[in-house]
Amino acid sequence: MHTIYIDVLLILNLYVNWLLLRGSAKLAHIRLSTLRCFIAASIGSLTSLTVFLPQMPLFLSLIVKLLTAVIPVGAAFGITPIRQFLRCLSVFLCTSFAFAGFILALCTFSDADLLIWSGSCIYLHFSLTALILCTAAAYFLLKIFSWIRLRFFHSDESYEIIVRLGTHIAKQTGLADTGNNLIDCFTGKAVIIFGKEALSSIPNINHPEKLPGYRLLPYATVSGSGILPVFRPDEVIIKSISCGKTMSTDVLIGIAEKQKSAIFSPNLLHTL
Repeated sequence: MHTIYIDVLLILNLYVNWLLLRGSAKLAHIRLSTLRCFIAASIGSLTSLTVFLPQMPLFLSLIVKLLTAVIPVGAAFGITPIRQFLRCLSVFLCTSFAFAGFILALCTFSDADLLIWSGSCIYLHFSLTALILCTAAAYFLLKIFSWIRLRFFHSDESYEIIVRLGTHIAKQTGLADTGNNLIDCFTGKAVIIFGKEALSSIPNINHPEKLPGYRLLPYATVSGSGILPVFRPDEVIIKSISCGKTMSTDVLIGIAEKQKSAIFSPNLLHTL
């Protein structure tokens, strides 16, 4: 019989839900404000109290566990549009499964009194200070790994960017450039800079104000600054020419007058 303290349970699950939601937002390339993440993580933390519920039939137990994922994801990312919600929910569940695998390994190779895992809830006999220090160490290790990956493994890679608007498709060779950190301040989405000539198959490209999601976005480079027209396509796909792998990414398209290659941030390649 283990003694579970409610305050430790809530704080720990607030912490874990925060990390899972942040990780999901990063993988899904969706902006998640600090306040909204905290509220959603708090809601997720409260669902950990289901650990005190009596044993339920399997079907009812599955529904409760699904709700412990659906509710915080809906609070964090919204439930509309439904396609985005389902995408975020899928990423969150995959992230949670990966975390659960890590916890299972920890349970297997550690003292049984250190950790209690029940359904969607986790309880550690672990000081909060040690938990924060371990997380900080893991964060910096991931940052170093990410920098090495972007610096040495994508420098010579060739890509093709495919933009779809309705039934119309435009393509251009892509270049992963760490100098492109352009983010739309309204949606938090990354912007891929496309050549206007390569977008000639898109209707109204010469009148971008008629395109969906049109706005003017200020930018600055080493050579100067200006205003870039951007729009929201129905789909953007990044394809690796060397290995053939593709990924769909939720970004905006910037229209540049003279652009031989589509410029995008290497951060979009994390799931490729």
